[in-house]
Amino acid sequence: MRYLKLSEIANVQSGLVLNRKEAKDEGSIVCTYKRLNLRSIDGNGKVDTSSLDDYNSNEILDDQIITLKGDVIVRMFAPIYPVTITEETSGLVIPSQLSTIRIKDTAKVMPEYLRYYLSQNNVINKILAEEGWQSQRTIKISTIANLLIPLPTMENQMVIAKINRANEKRKKLYQELIQQEDAHINALIIKFIGGNSK
Repeated sequence: MRYLKLSEIANVQSGLVLNRKEAKDEGSIVCTYKRLNLRSIDGNGKVDTSSLDDYNSNEILDDQIITLKGDVIVRMFAPIYPVTITEETSGLVIPSQLSTIRIKDTAKVMPEYLRYYLSQNNVINKILAEEGWQSQRTIKISTIANLLIPLPTMENQMVIAKINRANEKRKKLYQELIQQEDAHINALIIKFIGGNSK
């Protein structure tokens, strides 16, 4: 198995310090974007588009701080919750609490495989150990950039991504079933109590 540093296969950089480009009043607004925040990065590798914020900028922002399809975005705090950017979640402003991993054109790495690898507990623990297990657990860009990434064949990366997608769907279905069962049980208990919940 070949290993490469993340910095050899991807460009890793932090997001925008928002107040640097933020329009201070209505007259200085040049562009309005949607932006990511810590709430919009969920633990299942997806962007929660319902919790995005508006961002008024005083200039057109550089592509480096805007999400592109295939980017992997990670939080700069533990847990890092890596997410993969899709067509639907491209064009979002990346704030400084997050960093972008943008795979180089020459690298034979699938974004979904990379996201899966970075979300593993042993990898997250390795990142935290590098940071000395600080109480705040803030993560430096250099720590992520220096991670050694195992590179299976593209065929195996595709298989890993497919297995992971199936597992995520199964987990989502289980969660929905549990919620439905909870609602059913609560309704049954209220019926036996003889009143309505308030």
